[in-house]
Amino acid sequence: MGLRKFILLITFFALSSCCINADEHRPKWKDFCPKGLENAEYKEIQWFWPEGTKSTQAIYNYWAVRREEFEKGLADCDSLQGGLNNSCYNDLKRRQVFVTEQYNKDIKQKQISNQIWRDAHDKGSSPIMINIFQR
Repeated sequence: MGLRKFILLITFFALSSCCINADEHRPKWKDFCPKGLENAEYKEIQWFWPEGTKSTQAIYNYWAVRREEFEKGLADCDSLQGGLNNSCYNDLKRRQVFVTEQYNKDIKQKQISNQIWRDAHDKGSSPIMINIFQR
């Protein structure tokens, strides 16, 4: 009986260390999503909504779609056996970091473009007109 208990104990520790190891590599959505958007819900944007509401919902929709893609990738990784899921988890993490970096670059570029447009149009007149009227 003592040997049987010992073998069961060793098997239990081997299985639990395997699961703990997999869980520590398993990515979590909150690690890639901006705070407050972890549970963003996708909603169709309505034409009659104010512009601010439309742009806010567009952000929510983006992160809701990203979360769905992340969860699908996570489920695919979870289904793998034999330690392959850790490699899959690492690939999923790298992809999420890359896509988030691209998203942040796009947002920054839009902000710069909008600022350039505002600077050009907020002056009330173009520099050419100022030069024409100056004496």
